[in-house]
Amino acid sequence: MPQDFQTILAAHAARYPEMAPQDYVKLAYQSEFGPAHLLPEGEECLQALRAEWAALPRDAAPVPPEDIGGGLCRLHLEGLAEEALPLVAALFRLTAEAQRGSRAGLEEKLSLLEGLPVPGMGAFLEEYHRQGCPPVHHSPAFRGAYRPRYRLLDRFYAGALPALVLLSRLSQGPAPALAAIDGRCGSGKTSLSALARRLLPCNVVHMDDYYLPLSRRAADWLSIPGGNMDLSRVEEEVLLPARRGGSLRCRAYDCSSGTLGPAAELSPRPLTILEGSYSFHPLLAGQYDLRIFLTCPPAVQEGRLRRREGDGFSAFRDRWIPLEERYLRRFSPDRRADLVRDTARWFEI
Repeated sequence: MPQDFQTILAAHAARYPEMAPQDYVKLAYQSEFGPAHLLPEGEECLQALRAEWAALPRDAAPVPPEDIGGGLCRLHLEGLAEEALPLVAALFRLTAEAQRGSRAGLEEKLSLLEGLPVPGMGAFLEEYHRQGCPPVHHSPAFRGAYRPRYRLLDRFYAGALPALVLLSRLSQGPAPALAAIDGRCGSGKTSLSALARRLLPCNVVHMDDYYLPLSRRAADWLSIPGGNMDLSRVEEEVLLPARRGGSLRCRAYDCSSGTLGPAAELSPRPLTILEGSYSFHPLLAGQYDLRIFLTCPPAVQEGRLRRREGDGFSAFRDRWIPLEERYLRRFSPDRRADLVRDTARWFEI
């Protein structure tokens, strides 16, 4: 952590040369504890956000989110569309409600400030400790020079915002809508769809529930892109009834037993999201109103899968990733996408 936060301190010092000691302390506090102390009640959160956004110049250029450490970022309001504001307010609340940080963690970050060549830092830190290390505001110099208008968000939430805006718009349409989230394993497809389900009136169905039983696979299925998927069942159980605005009766395939589980009924929702690799297969891709493709570099993918799968990573390395890459090379699903996001570089605008 110290080395990571030192990098963040250096980046902020270069970008904001007018930072005063309290601005550095605020950065350390935000990085450790997030925005919990700032959370207003109920609709006040969105009302305050709308008021700040309305005060911005209409020609304000977009500002990429800034990493502040601790899995958090500052999401600047400049360049945000008005339709994004309810989502930002909801994501801010989710970020604030997460338990994070400790006094020991804050002290570790504050210790890094002591050696900075910032006039008055030592005296400010001494008084700050005497007061018990409370939350602080930006300095008048910082506010005057940079007019900060931002919200603290979980990094993943900030990166997911462009996709969530598109999904939200679709969920408010006049007819039942279908969206798909395809991409490389470990790129965040399941996490994005789970976040959408928390925020939007939607059903989420997983391609992992639609493997083709071994007895029905072609003898050379390993060489067929998507040869392990029951695409006809996806269409019959998910896409066609969702398009008609009906309930879904989805049966998950159990790989250990090779059988289908009991049907789970999903009530009609304005939006149905099909999440997972192979969801852009040519036999399905033309049926969606929105296609989102997520990717990440091989090294990032491996690190995420090792953390997620533990000893099971070898199966991904030896079988599932090669199968997936064959599908990606054969059909180039990213070229069919309405939005492509590299989740290792969420913050590029």
